[in-house]
Amino acid sequence: MSNDITQIDLGQYPTPAWAAAAIVRKNFSHLTGTDFVVEPTCGPGRFLQAIPAHVPAMGIEIDPSLAQQARELTGRRVVTGDFFDIEVEERPTLVLGNPPFQTKFIERLLDRVHGMLMDNGQVGFVLPCYFLQTAARVCRYNELWAIQQEMLPRNLYDGLKYPLAFVTFTKDQQRLMVGLSLYHELAYLQSLPKDIHEAMKQGPSTWRAIVADALDLFDGEASLEQIYSYVADRRPTENPNWKAQVRKVCQMTARRTAPGRYAKPEQLDMLAA
Repeated sequence: MSNDITQIDLGQYPTPAWAAAAIVRKNFSHLTGTDFVVEPTCGPGRFLQAIPAHVPAMGIEIDPSLAQQARELTGRRVVTGDFFDIEVEERPTLVLGNPPFQTKFIERLLDRVHGMLMDNGQVGFVLPCYFLQTAARVCRYNELWAIQQEMLPRNLYDGLKYPLAFVTFTKDQQRLMVGLSLYHELAYLQSLPKDIHEAMKQGPSTWRAIVADALDLFDGEASLEQIYSYVADRRPTENPNWKAQVRKVCQMTARRTAPGRYAKPEQLDMLAA
C-alpha cells in the first residue's frame, strides 16, 4: 500500500500550499511577531509554510519522514513526536492545521489545545462538516469556544468524499457562533419531553389545541387542575395570565360538567347516546 493511500485511510489529506496560504491570508492577517503559532500533526508543513516569516511558529509531527519534509520545506523548528506527549514551552496564540479526520481525535486535540492557549487564543482547523452535524455536539463545544465556520470545496483534496469547512475556535468569554444556526434551539427542544418535541415538529401550538390535548389525555373529561398541570409546561405563549386563558378556552370550546370540570363536546354526545 502506498504512503498516499495509507494517509487517506487514516483520514489525513495534506492541504495544497496555495490553499493553506489563502486561509492564513484571509483569517490570520493580524498575526505579528508577538504571536506564537503551533501546527500539530503538521505533516509536510503546508500551514507552517504559510505563516509569515516574522511570526514565531513550530510544527509537531509523529511521522519522522514527514517531520523532516516539514523542516526542509519551512526552515522552522519541527518536533518529531506525538502532540499529546510533547511539552510546548511557550503558550500559543494560534493552533492551526489540518488534523486527521477522526472525530475522537479532533475532540482530544481541542481539549488539549484549550488548556494550552492564552485567553482569546484561536484554533483554525480544516475539518469535515460531519464534525459539526449534530446540535448537542456543537453546543457542547460552544461551552468552551466561540465557533465560526466557512465552507470549503470538497474536491480541495483528491479522493475526499466529505463536505469540508474551515472552522475557527476562539477561547473567549462571549462564545458566539457564526455560520451555525438552530443548534441551541434544537438542543433545547431535544431536552424537552418527547410529546412536546413532536408537537413542535407539527407547527405552532394554540391554546385551543393544547387544552384539547389535555382533555384527550384524560379520556375527554378533566378538572381544571388536571388541565393546568398539562398546560403548564406546554404554553404556546408567555401569557402571565395563562390560567385565565385556559379557563376562557374551556368555556368557549368545551362543556362544563361540574364546577371546575370540563369535557369535550363529542365526549358528552357519546355518553348520552
